[in-house]
Amino acid sequence: MKNTRNLRRALLALGLSAVIITGFLAACGNPAAPRDDDPTTLPPAEDTGIVLNLFQPHHAHSALWDTLAADYRSLTGVTLNVRTPTAGSEMLTELTHALEGEHAPGLFLFNNPRDYREWREHAFDLSNITAHQQLADRHLALTVEERTVALPLGVEAFGIIVNTAILDDYFALEERETEFNTLAEVNTYRELEALVRDLHENREELGIDGVFAAPALAEGESAAWGTRLLSIPVGYEIRSRNLDITGDEMGELNLHYETGWRGFHTLHHGHITTREGLEDRSYADAAREFGTGRAAMILGSTEFLGHLNSVAGQTVTADDIIFLPIFMNIESANRQGLSFEATHYVAINGRAAPEEIQAAEDFLNWLVTSERGMDFLVNQLNIIAPFNSVITGMPPQNPLSVSALEWMQNPDTTNAVTWSILNPGEEFRDEVLGAGLRAYHAGERAWDRFRDDVREGWERHFG
Repeated sequence: MKNTRNLRRALLALGLSAVIITGFLAACGNPAAPRDDDPTTLPPAEDTGIVLNLFQPHHAHSALWDTLAADYRSLTGVTLNVRTPTAGSEMLTELTHALEGEHAPGLFLFNNPRDYREWREHAFDLSNITAHQQLADRHLALTVEERTVALPLGVEAFGIIVNTAILDDYFALEERETEFNTLAEVNTYRELEALVRDLHENREELGIDGVFAAPALAEGESAAWGTRLLSIPVGYEIRSRNLDITGDEMGELNLHYETGWRGFHTLHHGHITTREGLEDRSYADAAREFGTGRAAMILGSTEFLGHLNSVAGQTVTADDIIFLPIFMNIESANRQGLSFEATHYVAINGRAAPEEIQAAEDFLNWLVTSERGMDFLVNQLNIIAPFNSVITGMPPQNPLSVSALEWMQNPDTTNAVTWSILNPGEEFRDEVLGAGLRAYHAGERAWDRFRDDVREGWERHFG
């Protein structure tokens, strides 16, 4: 069995196998035993008279929340009233109206942490509740002035997705420049740079056109190479300047770590499969190159498996892929992990009645510790729930989610970057970053001009 697959399976075994085996043995020992939170096998709980109003903005999830509310009422006797805005409505407007109106939500979900400025007077400190204490990485919580005001029910990871079969072939080469034997030995930008350069040098023997799948720079397709790459140096700048991501100080972008950002772009662009037609390429085109074995690496997120499985003539399987961080040459970043976006933020309305605040705490804790709640997060919302109780109680099946959680829980990668602060509008995402990248890769715009355009566009959007 080859080196990289050995590594991946060893990590899986160490991190998750004990939980899986324990659950399997329990199921075999008493297959007929009902779950202690299965509403289909238990009599309905007596009505407590407690009502919790909940606002959730995702119209596509409306039916899922309604079903969960019915189950929660049956299991606990607490009524969960779920309010979902109509499709196409503006979420922040709906949320602020709900918070000021009759039957205001005691618990509410939102996506953009900068929206905190509109409901800060309703913020409630979540620091001491069980759900916060179960977070695998406390940096993922939205913290303002040392108060935890929101928790992420889910995260999405982003990094370099690697075809381990190609890397195994590379490690088996008799003549190569690097001394790496596994991906576990690649932990810095300099090590990544050496690996990429030598992989590209040996591309004919490895049967690939280039190390990286060429970027998708068609309009609306460039997020992987635009906002998500930019978020890494921005994330380090926020941390080094101790910026409040909800405040006005976010309006100025120094780009202190620009050299690391530019260096990765240069490394990536110099080792792609093709430089032709980048301005017309879609992400599906990039996924096709990777999925048919023409590239060893691609930038992508935990949702990439869907793209991979849609590739006609797919030769790369789910068992072949694993995450590697997007290492950049940034000072203090030698412990860099994956980039994580916090999604499905949840907060408690501090202006609600005390009994509803308690009901909101109880529901959140139940959601991340009970089997029904964990199943809802993992298997129905299909998100990575970054809580230790969920990670051990209901391990994900997506291999990229497994790989992401290994990085999240790795004590040697404390500098993992979150990029949820970048929720750019269309003007910044497409007209500034997207158009700028197309011009830069086509040789029509110098890097310094592109960098200055990004700074100016940032100030227009966030200032």
